[in-house]
Amino acid sequence: MRWFVCLVCAGFLAGCDRSFDEVDGHKLGRPESVVFARNQSGHMMFVLSNLPNLCDTLASADPPAIDDYWVLSSWTRLEVDAPGEYATEAFVAVATNSAIDEYETEVGELDVHRVGVDAIKARLDLTFPGGERIKARMTAELCDEDLFLGMH
Repeated sequence: MRWFVCLVCAGFLAGCDRSFDEVDGHKLGRPESVVFARNQSGHMMFVLSNLPNLCDTLASADPPAIDDYWVLSSWTRLEVDAPGEYATEAFVAVATNSAIDEYETEVGELDVHRVGVDAIKARLDLTFPGGERIKARMTAELCDEDLFLGMH
């Protein structure tokens, strides 16, 4: 159950334009899933992971079928209803042989290029303590799961 809380609290069958670099020595690589959801206030949550079919994994009560995976969640504190630049916070959970390392951003920016009902195109730019930076252009598909579950 801890894995689910890490996934959601941090918390695209589309993709990113390149592989991510490292966070604290953990090589992330290219996401297999890129999804997004909105809460009642219009805030957005983006979740990227090397887990395929992430939305289905989040809907399941079962842990992922693999021991080694990473999940990056990024959320806005403001309503996103039009293209523009938005401040974002992010969280990375890296699971390695059932041990989970967690990292939060120092600074995050989301530049939304296109807002659709079922898909969002945006650029994500995150900086973590230690100076690691993750940048990606992404297309996220809508996930009907509550990605904000457990957030205040």
